[in-house]
Amino acid sequence: MGVLLWVLLAGAGLCTALFVWSVQRAFFYAIKQHKVTYTDEAAHRLRDLFLFVDATMLWPCACGLAGLVGIGAWLLGVGGLFAMLLATGSLFLPKLLLRLALAHRKAQFERQLPDALFALSSVMRAGSSFAVALQSLPQHALAPLSQEFAVVNDRIRLGVAPQDAIEELVIRLPGEALNMLAATVRVAVRTGGPMAQMLEQTGKTLLANQQIALKLSSLMAQGWMQAWVMGAMPPGLMLVLSSMDEAFTPTLLSTTEGHMVILMIIGLESLGLWWLRAIAQSVKNT
Repeated sequence: MGVLLWVLLAGAGLCTALFVWSVQRAFFYAIKQHKVTYTDEAAHRLRDLFLFVDATMLWPCACGLAGLVGIGAWLLGVGGLFAMLLATGSLFLPKLLLRLALAHRKAQFERQLPDALFALSSVMRAGSSFAVALQSLPQHALAPLSQEFAVVNDRIRLGVAPQDAIEELVIRLPGEALNMLAATVRVAVRTGGPMAQMLEQTGKTLLANQQIALKLSSLMAQGWMQAWVMGAMPPGLMLVLSSMDEAFTPTLLSTTEGHMVILMIIGLESLGLWWLRAIAQSVKNT
């Protein structure tokens, strides 16, 4: 009986060890795959931003930032679980910043595009071809438009047709403005129409669309301000209660119930902001 018990204990220990080893191996494999995906996506976004830096350093920097945030939150007494959640969220902060920078670059490019189309139209009216007009554009434009059209000119020098080079630009920076430009160039090339006049009309259309978008954004500013004021009320109320009761802050930061309240507030705040953003996006699309 004693031998059988030892055999069963040894088998259970062996199975536990194999299970722990398998979980650990799967965990480290998942981290390795996430690191590769994280680095590749960051390298792609950095190339889109024309920032030629070593993307492999982004993952160690993100892990270091997550470690500092987690340790700092734990030292402040917010609790181990909440500190781990903050550290995990900060791990994706560099990727979020890159995404925001890319969106800002795209918006800036679209703001510059109508003036660029007017310049192309003027050069073509002076007797130049579309390819020659494109070559002169990066010399008189600011970044990011000058950088993107410099890539277009490099593709044309390699033998790519101008309309195909514009299509490649649409793939790099997808958007309504560039889709209109690509459609204009495609129609002008296929039909042999007056490309200078068509580019000028496209520039006027894009400029009118931008003015409408600015009016819509100004109208939505009031709604956003109300949303931020309403969203600031729970943190403000928490500060008032913490000043009135000294036990409020330790209870909120060091107990499970307090952590649940904080997570609920964050979730409801995020849901409200997402809802308002969806409404603003639907109004913008209409």
